[in-house]
Amino acid sequence: MTKEHALLRQDALQEVVNIGGGHAATSLSKMIGRPVDMDVPFVELLSYEEVYQTVQSDDTIVRAVLSELHGKKYGVFLFVIDPEDAEKLAQMLLPETSEFTEDLTDSALKELSNILFQSFLQAVMQLISKPLIASLPVMTTDLFGSILTSVYMQQEQYSDELFIIRNNFHSEGHKIEGSLYFVPKPNTLELLLTQLGI
Repeated sequence: MTKEHALLRQDALQEVVNIGGGHAATSLSKMIGRPVDMDVPFVELLSYEEVYQTVQSDDTIVRAVLSELHGKKYGVFLFVIDPEDAEKLAQMLLPETSEFTEDLTDSALKELSNILFQSFLQAVMQLISKPLIASLPVMTTDLFGSILTSVYMQQEQYSDELFIIRNNFHSEGHKIEGSLYFVPKPNTLELLLTQLGI
């Protein structure tokens, strides 16, 4: 891959992430009834080991929500957050009078993840004019390395490249901080970029 092609690919992915993050902020604002702002999103293609070294240690316990793309089986979305941050997220999304049980926290985390997944799908569909459908979110709690390895194996993915999106959202002093990963089927990123004209 030439340097010029790599920059074009990065710009295309950044455009998708910017649009998707904007959709997500709008949807979250409507959901909680107050303004939600978004940091400039971070998007990067990293190797498997770079993820563990720079983003999340493989032996960290995390809460994760998974959703698989149907149709041509493009891959899996994976939203990852620390367990302590998951409860803070629930406090941001749910009414102040709510009793924050584990089930309620899980429900809030699934709802947020679904908003993120659907927002990025909408952004991609706007650009490629093709329908994409994601499965209902499924939650798990485990070591980050175990979750990521399991998802890789399920996707028959042996490439050393992972699409990472980091979007932080803020609302009246509250902050949602987590990482959204896309684990593609083999050649999926190149297929999507081709459809984007890259």
